[in-house]
Formats: sequence, structure tokens, C-alpha cells
Amino acid sequence: MATDQKYPLAPSNIMPRSDAEFATNNLQSNNQRRKKKLRSIFLLTIFLTGIILLFSFTFLRIKSPKIRLENIRIMNDGDGRINFSAQVFLRNRNFWRYNYDSTLCTINTAEGTTIGRFVIPDGEVRRRSTKKVYVMENIILPSRLNITSGILPVISEAKMRGKVKVFRVFRWKKNVDLSCTMSINLTISAIQDLYCQ
Repeated sequence: MATDQKYPLAPSNIMPRSDAEFATNNLQSNNQRRKKKLRSIFLLTIFLTGIILLFSFTFLRIKSPKIRLENIRIMNDGDGRINFSAQVFLRNRNFWRYNYDSTLCTINTAEGTTIGRFVIPDGEVRRRSTKKVYVMENIILPSRLNITSGILPVISEAKMRGKVKVFRVFRWKKNVDLSCTMSINLTISAIQDLYCQ
């Protein structure tokens, strides 16, 4: 049997085998592929983190709505009664709906005497919009109130409680304070110096 073998095999230390070359080349290409995959996963993670941060800072940043009184009209009857009508503007600055409870608003003199009250009914303000609510009230001036100049400085105050609904699942409580100072000119039945904070 030993005589039938015409071409003996060469020793492995003299001539490298072709599968050993293939294995080293394959190992290097696998390392390069692995590095490319890790780099791609890292870049994708950074990109998704940036998108999530942008989304959270833009859409999930909850702000308090703004409230103010405008278009106030008064009619002085002359017997100590004033018909007071106004528009309440409620501006929602969020990307989500704002639901609020009914709110009692008081009208006080500069000395702190309450001369009138009106109710802002409960409701909902759509996202990034402004809602107008019309209110009317009769203000009764106290008999002991001495107005020689014909100008009555008043303060209108209210604390509105509400919630911002996010995805109809999460709710954030957001309260809004109304504080408007104005002067009622009783001689010409007009509002002067209206300022809402």
C-alpha cells in the first residue's frame, strides 16, 4: 500500500493550506462587518434619541393657559346698579386639550369690598386655540361707597382649575389665575386702564 502512493503530501509548515488563508481573510471581513453594524446601531440610537428629545420638548412640554378679560361694556343705571358684560378669552398654548372646571370670578373694589360675581362655566379648549366665553353680571355699588371723582378702580380675580389631557391617558393639572385691574368711569359708562396679568 505504501508503494501505491506516488505523490506524498507536503508538510504543513512548508506550504500554508488554502483554507487557513480563507479563515484569516474571513475573520478580518467578519470583524469589519461587526464594526459597521455596531456603528450603524450607535448612529441609529443617537438619531432616535434626538427625535424623542425633540418630541418631548415640543409636544410634551405642558404650559399654563392664559386668561384675560376683554371687550368690557358697562351700563350705569344711576341708582347704584351697573350692568357688566365682558368676554373671557382663554388661550391654550399646548398641543393637547385643556379641560377646566366652572370658576367663580369676583369683582372687588380697591379696598377689598366685593361688588359683583360672575361664573365662567366649565368647558374645554382645543389644542393651540383660544376660546371666548361671554359673561354678564349686575354690579351693585354699596351705599357707603363714596365716589367723588366718578371713577371706581376695581380688580377682577379668579382661580381656574383644569387639566391638560395627553393622548387621552395622561393628565396634568394646570391652574390659571385671572387678575385684571380696571377703572370704571361712572359718568360716561366706560372702562379705563384695563390691565390683565
